Amino acid sequence: MSFGDTVHYYAPKARPFGDALHRVLKAKRFYEKSRFGALADAWAEAVGDEVAARTRIASYRHGILKVEVASSVLLHELSGFMKSAVLAALKECSGGRDVADIRFCLGAKAGQ
Repeated sequence: MSFGDTVHYYAPKARPFGDALHRVLKAKRFYEKSRFGALADAWAEAVGDEVAARTRIASYRHGILKVEVASSVLLHELSGFMKSAVLAALKECSGGRDVADIRFCLGAKAGQ
């Protein structure tokens, strides 16, 4: 290439704006974050006020709901005895239909 030669620039193929917007929102996890309020309401409805007061939703990502629990006794009860019933109750609520699994962990801030 020397001075005066014609330079050809190839522009990338144009994509619809909606595709670009969808990629940005997906990268920022906007869809999952916007569902958080509905998911918190569904959690409270599925487990009841007493259990909801002692738990906190830590995260929701790719269909997995991570819940922090205030005590080890409640953690054992939820993960061992109540998990399948709570998951079924969540799937009946409009905000919890996409939940595929629930993972419980002991959390210091749960219930606050």
